[in-house]
Amino acid sequence: MKKMIIAFVALLMMSTPASAYQSVRLTINDGIADGPLKKQIEVAASTLITELNRAQERDTASLNLSPAYVSPEAQDGINKLWRNEHFQCVESEIVERLLTTRDGYQVRGIPLIVNAASSNSELGYQEAVINFDRQGIITSFYYTIAPELYSRLRIGQMSDSRHSVQDTQDRLMILDYVEHFRTAYNQKDLKFLRQVFSDDALIITGKVVQVRRSEVVPTGNRIVYTTQTKQQYLENLARAFRAASYINVAFDDILIVNHPTIKDVYGVTVHQKWHTNRYSDEGYVFMVWDFRNPDAPQIHVRTWQPEYIDRANGQRLNPNDVFTLGDFDL
Repeated sequence: MKKMIIAFVALLMMSTPASAYQSVRLTINDGIADGPLKKQIEVAASTLITELNRAQERDTASLNLSPAYVSPEAQDGINKLWRNEHFQCVESEIVERLLTTRDGYQVRGIPLIVNAASSNSELGYQEAVINFDRQGIITSFYYTIAPELYSRLRIGQMSDSRHSVQDTQDRLMILDYVEHFRTAYNQKDLKFLRQVFSDDALIITGKVVQVRRSEVVPTGNRIVYTTQTKQQYLENLARAFRAASYINVAFDDILIVNHPTIKDVYGVTVHQKWHTNRYSDEGYVFMVWDFRNPDAPQIHVRTWQPEYIDRANGQRLNPNDVFTLGDFDL
């Protein structure tokens, strides 16, 4: 109910101009006993979110981010996102639990309304996650997966429960990188994408084409697949980034599965919505993530398949045809 109210308020805010930017106070209600560190995290997050509101209200091209609260890496990431999308928080007070991560702390559920930076076109409601180091300095700011998914993050199973991602810290680590990966497209961050794809990454893209109708293909539509190398994919992506004034990518479903024999390798399937000023689509992205080096995880496989084979007639891709770990020999 709280999320529905926030989303409704966000819609009102998008249609009603504000007279002045709104200061925001973040309060942590659980998850930390260290009083001074709690205060540092609250002030850092409150200062950042208030600055976003100030910059949105005044339509400024750059953000004033204090190094006392935001690391240089986080400043770079937030500014990349701001160059493509502007956002503001509609709440004057946010009360959330602090989560402990492998490298520090995390606050989720920061409610935002988002506009394209170039045209101020409304892109809708998002929630953000803020990560902190152990001193309470902000280390990253990403869009989250759909909020309702986090509370019921599905535990993937292959043949039995031994292949489930049961450990909470493992799931948080994987989710953090998946959210960073998703936000990198909104940021047009080719540097991060170049780092996260392994040099021999396999990129597979599905496309619906029309063929002669037959008993095998009664609708006359089928999906054909093309493969790309990492370099080919990034070159094509760079062209897409240049052509679009903004790119808004959202994940609204996620499944994480352990590899059955290789420790710290996971299959991650997401339902993706891709929207730009030039093109939109929906489909399934499957990735093979390798966390054997947790400080520099890599993607070995990325596939994309359209959700609809024939949208006009409501024919969707059979869920059994979505790529999984079993389709790839690692």
